[in-house]
Amino acid sequence: MISKPARQARTTKQSPALPSLAHEVPPPDRAVAVMAEVLAFNGSSQAHEDLWSDTRQATDVVTQAAEQTAAAEAAREDAELTYRAERAKQPDRWAPRPRQWLFAAGALALDGVACVFAAEALDGSQLETYGWAGLFLALLAAGELALDHYRDTHRVLCRWITGALGAFIVLLGVLRFAFLATVGYGGDLAALVAAALFTVATAGFVIAGYRLLRVAETSQTWQARRARRDRARVLAAARRRLAASTARRDRLAHAYLGRIRSQLARGYSASELPLMERALMAHLTGQEMSR
Repeated sequence: MISKPARQARTTKQSPALPSLAHEVPPPDRAVAVMAEVLAFNGSSQAHEDLWSDTRQATDVVTQAAEQTAAAEAAREDAELTYRAERAKQPDRWAPRPRQWLFAAGALALDGVACVFAAEALDGSQLETYGWAGLFLALLAAGELALDHYRDTHRVLCRWITGALGAFIVLLGVLRFAFLATVGYGGDLAALVAAALFTVATAGFVIAGYRLLRVAETSQTWQARRARRDRARVLAAARRRLAASTARRDRLAHAYLGRIRSQLARGYSASELPLMERALMAHLTGQEMSR
């Protein structure tokens, strides 16, 4: 067995000492050398220390902004997955819910004139006539909503609602005929034709409103889409804050590096200077220097 002194001597012979360069800083100790240069530079002027302190504070702001951006990206991705899952449940309901409801309300409002004619047959005051017309419109709207709601869940009830809605539309036609026949313009035949046309128009607008509601997204999908939109806005704002804080940090870091470069140039060779500058930038920006 070789003794310990012999092994040490053998190692010394096999590994001769490499020629050392002035101010050579091994990579593991480069951070220590950077801190030494920073302390010396900051100690020479209060302005230098203030600039370094501002840079480090800007780095902390960037770190916080990056964390917020990552959280916003995760929330945005989660909202996107939730929205896609809700859309997959009923792919035939693709249209934005508020827009479809607005269109359906517009189609139903076109029945207002026909409902006023039907309300006139009740022989009330003008205020009562408009009240009855509003009630007729509300019943038609309730019928559309009930059909849309129970179409996929309760087919039997949906058929009953369809029958009741059709009977109500026919009743409105009868009331219109009674009013037009009482007014007496054109005789009974003209009143019958006009009442029939108004009845067909009423049924057509109700069907159009119902079809518009059928392609409207569900309440869950609408909420998921709103959440996705809100998360996207939050993410965009977080990215803007991150970009602004990163630009400010880099501006301060380059300003500090420009001030300390002359001190580094006096202590390090041309081959060592880029390594120290990269190490200093990593220190200022809170990033590990790539080796």
